[in-house]
Amino acid sequence: MARRPRIFAPGLLYHVMARGNQRQKTFRCGDDYQAYLKLLEHYRVKFAVRIYAYCLMPNHVHLLVESGSFPLSKLMQGLQQSYTQYFNRSYRKTGHLFQGRYRAIICDKDKYLLALVRYIHLNPVRAGLTKRAEDYVYSGHGSYLTEKGARIIDGRPILAMLGSRRAYGKFVMDGLSEAHNEAYYRVEDQRFLGEEGFGEELTREIAKEEQPKRKQSIELDVKKIAKSLKTTVESLRGKDRRWEISAKRARSVALLVHEQGHRAGEVAKYFGRDQANISMMLLRDARRQKL
Repeated sequence: MARRPRIFAPGLLYHVMARGNQRQKTFRCGDDYQAYLKLLEHYRVKFAVRIYAYCLMPNHVHLLVESGSFPLSKLMQGLQQSYTQYFNRSYRKTGHLFQGRYRAIICDKDKYLLALVRYIHLNPVRAGLTKRAEDYVYSGHGSYLTEKGARIIDGRPILAMLGSRRAYGKFVMDGLSEAHNEAYYRVEDQRFLGEEGFGEELTREIAKEEQPKRKQSIELDVKKIAKSLKTTVESLRGKDRRWEISAKRARSVALLVHEQGHRAGEVAKYFGRDQANISMMLLRDARRQKL
């Protein structure tokens, strides 16, 4: 049976799970966990995703990821291939480390974001690896309790909803008194987590967005954007790294991707950059717009 294509749109919330092949251990020592986390941070920045939770268990991984302008598959392919290469090199192995394709369930962010953060960070407690979630150093739980080492996790939305780090800690531990919810980790072909009709409605919306549009060429769009930013096309496409020009270049890239509907790969080709560079521009522009 042919594999169903992954569903992608910017801003989707994915619960990602990757298991070791034949349930073998994917992490054998502390150095392995640290190598994976280092790679996770690298690809998080490269593809401008937001990570709300993660937990590295001895033979599998949980991630809670909000996609950016690049498909989730870019992040996961880079992450899993790079870690597999590290693992095989370290232990003189060959072949696959992870079991088939990773699983990615698209979740209703409004309804399930908090619950999934708690579910993922309680995994080591439920599995008997630790008595307290805060003592397990290979999850994102500690990043919510203290600002130290909080690079991978973007905890702002969760902390804003709960009000404080202390409230977050209580919220997570209160989850131990609740029954294990199989809806978060159910069947192999589960694609959506949400109310009835959530998946169908989301699929329709994405299909509508992807319908062919009478889109202007990227050259015309860049000319208009350059004029609005009071600069020139040559300046935007150039290599000048001065702050003002770099900021306008990043703004133009964001407008092309988010408002004009051009794909990141198309923009990268036009500007003579690679996609990782375009991803960094999008990330920097997003940060500036929040200031």
